[in-house]
Amino acid sequence: MKKTIRYVLSEGIKTLQDNHITHAKIDATLLLEHLLDIDRVYVIIHDDEVITEQAYKLYRHGIMLRAKGKPLQYIIGHVAFMGLNFTVNEHVLIPRQDTEILVEEAITCIQKNKVTHILEIGTGSGCIPISLCHACPTIKVTTVDISKEAIEVAKENARQHGVEDRIAFIHSDLLQQVDKTKRYELIISNPPYIKREDIQGLMREVKDHEPMRALDGGMDGLDFYRRISTDVMEVASHRCYIFYEVGHNQSIEVKDILEERGYTHVKIIKDLAGINRVVTGEKYQSKTNRI
Repeated sequence: MKKTIRYVLSEGIKTLQDNHITHAKIDATLLLEHLLDIDRVYVIIHDDEVITEQAYKLYRHGIMLRAKGKPLQYIIGHVAFMGLNFTVNEHVLIPRQDTEILVEEAITCIQKNKVTHILEIGTGSGCIPISLCHACPTIKVTTVDISKEAIEVAKENARQHGVEDRIAFIHSDLLQQVDKTKRYELIISNPPYIKREDIQGLMREVKDHEPMRALDGGMDGLDFYRRISTDVMEVASHRCYIFYEVGHNQSIEVKDILEERGYTHVKIIKDLAGINRVVTGEKYQSKTNRI
């Protein structure tokens, strides 16, 4: 049998279906497009084109990885977020479209209030600060992550998008290594928020491949919201905005965490699916803390 695009794609789809991969056709097609550097139209029009033996072997290797549950984004090595392309590997959480509403809301706040100094906590791939810098050319961002490997991925993404001179990357457990003499006008974070007892119930692509410390939010999933909401007061400017992504059914609890710590104008924002996805608030402090 000639290894045409049609044949190898059909074979790939069947392998993924036999291994109960939910989006078998989509994943098999995307992997083939990536390896051959072609688009969907080319796949349709040239489906009788024969591919090389080397390309076939690479494709089968990728298909078998996907069949075993490895996320397609890690196999391909990149993912789209906010219209930009980000390198990813198993040291970083895969950026999700759900997080785009967090970035969009922060951009609106930055532009409306002329924010210039931002602190992000838990950068992962760097998709949040890089997207902010891409949309807002006057800002500077400091971002932290407990993982040295994640910091390296984020730095590479910043270089690829030409914003490395506007982002300071710090290897730190939350704010431990952050310069406490600096002040930030906006804090943003998509922290770990999965309840510890719920992690084993996640899809195997997530629980078996994505970094556990980017998922585990403690017993009730709220540990990092409590810590961050308290700790950032030390580096917040006299008027500081805070933006969180939150998990399903956590928005009211995170709203309470902020209000208990003196944050005002706390709002819950829904994503495009109508799910409470972002919690934001403001913190006013003495003007001696001004940037």
